Amino acid sequence: MGEAAAHLALGAELYAQYAHGIERPASIDRADLAGSRRRKQAERMTRGARQLGADLQLGIDSFLTATEGRVAEDLLPWHQGTLPCITMTGLLIGEQLLHGYDIAQAINVEWPIGDQPARLTVQAVLPVLPALVDSEATKSINATYELAIDGGPRVIVRFPDGTASVDPAAGTAIDCQLSGDPVAWLLALYGRVSWEQLLHTGRVRVTSGDTALGKAFKQLLRNP
Repeated sequence: MGEAAAHLALGAELYAQYAHGIERPASIDRADLAGSRRRKQAERMTRGARQLGADLQLGIDSFLTATEGRVAEDLLPWHQGTLPCITMTGLLIGEQLLHGYDIAQAINVEWPIGDQPARLTVQAVLPVLPALVDSEATKSINATYELAIDGGPRVIVRFPDGTASVDPAAGTAIDCQLSGDPVAWLLALYGRVSWEQLLHTGRVRVTSGDTALGKAFKQLLRNP
């Protein structure tokens, strides 16, 4: 629980820095950056719950201040290039939903997630799927999926030879269509519930095309 709370506080601070235009120097090695974040998270874990809550609120307030008045398409720096403001906001919402879910699971309390906040996060995650491709799992895959989240959005995801692209759904020939409710998609894309379990219970469904491709879909992606 402490690790999730520390991650939340540190993540909000990082997103606020991005929103304020503070970008990591290009000369910093990605491994060094990851190591620095792990050290910061370990330090945060020594703080009490009250202080972590205050840190989290401070980070979110700073992000909201930095993005006030921006339009949805304004680009903000991110650790893998840039993202539109609306996408960054959706990802930050997802941090709260998912790590709140983790904490609730740890202390055995309810953590209801509504369809609309889940949909906002899924809509933010979908454009960054190419950055989550497991190149080893996809190196021999050449498949086109349609992801049809109940109530929207709907996108086409292509996996050609170890890469991926995401485009609007527009009458494209597909190999497999996957449907499901937004909360199921949220938990699936972030690896909180097994893909097999969601398929088995029908919360995610192969609604047309190749069933085997449907079963294999989540294996092609790493968790955000």
